Amino acid sequence: MKNYQMIVDAQKCVGCHACEVACKQEFKAPLGYFRTMTMYLDSGTFPKVKRDFLPLMCRQCDDALCLKACTKGAISKENGIVKIDESKCTGCKDCIKACSIGAIYVNPFTNIAEKCNLCEHRLEEGLQTACEATCVANAITIVTDKKDIPKEAKPFKNHKDDKPGTLHIGANEKMKNKLTFGRSFSPLNYEIENWAVDHE
Repeated sequence: MKNYQMIVDAQKCVGCHACEVACKQEFKAPLGYFRTMTMYLDSGTFPKVKRDFLPLMCRQCDDALCLKACTKGAISKENGIVKIDESKCTGCKDCIKACSIGAIYVNPFTNIAEKCNLCEHRLEEGLQTACEATCVANAITIVTDKKDIPKEAKPFKNHKDDKPGTLHIGANEKMKNKLTFGRSFSPLNYEIENWAVDHE
């Protein structure tokens, strides 16, 4: 058994949204719904300003809060991937309420919960995930060996009980203020008035 693990280098990310577009195309996510989202954070005042980016998706947590919250037994973890069994999911949204970063949504057409599954179908064929294959900055990497994890890669935790399998490099901790516990990723994170939330 393999233990797939994603490493996201926020220091390399250029905020192009290619990962999001590739993900939406791969899984045909409905308009306004995201398995992957790139957060923005503007800081400083002119002329000393900075924009940080943070690609974010299901972090494939150990002892995942969504898994524990699902009363239908529809969520499990295998090969490092937290998976949703479509045949068991009833669209009750308990998993959404449990996720601290909003990485799960219920498809309004199928009434089934959806989230990043590391493109398991692609990995099984020896392919890269859609986001990794599309990233122009090589900011996303899938590893299967612990020795390939950079020492600076850390879990991006938004709740004390989070145990992310996906690790981030250089993630701005202040991005956590843009996330709402128990609410799916929102397109409003793209509104320009929501980018600048940190003035130093």
